[in-house]
Amino acid sequence: MDTLKIKKINWISQEALEAEVVVTDGKFEIMCFAQPLNYLKESELIGPIYCLNVSNLMIAERKEYSIEKLDDHFAYRFIGKLIDKDYEKVKLGKLLLELDNNLLPGDINEGDFISFCCQRLDIY
Repeated sequence: MDTLKIKKINWISQEALEAEVVVTDGKFEIMCFAQPLNYLKESELIGPIYCLNVSNLMIAERKEYSIEKLDDHFAYRFIGKLIDKDYEKVKLGKLLLELDNNLLPGDINEGDFISFCCQRLDIY
């Protein structure tokens, strides 16, 4: 099983268990929002990272993993491999992302590399 680690926790409100969390697979790092946060620093992340407000989803021209931080605080552009079309799961390195919008066009198949933007990444 691929492991993701909580690299850094920046508490927004400790009372509300609300935090910005940096997740890494050892190669890639992304900033996620968590509420409630039930993880400690250096602990292993269980389950996928949820991509909220997915947009600009299309087949990628390049077949390589890519993460680009966008201007909005939690926003990113990703290129990853679709590994489960029914549950909209995308692999990016060892990161497992789950898309929220049911936006997958019919011409995109499992195994395809897709490019998309998302406004926020959540972990639960």
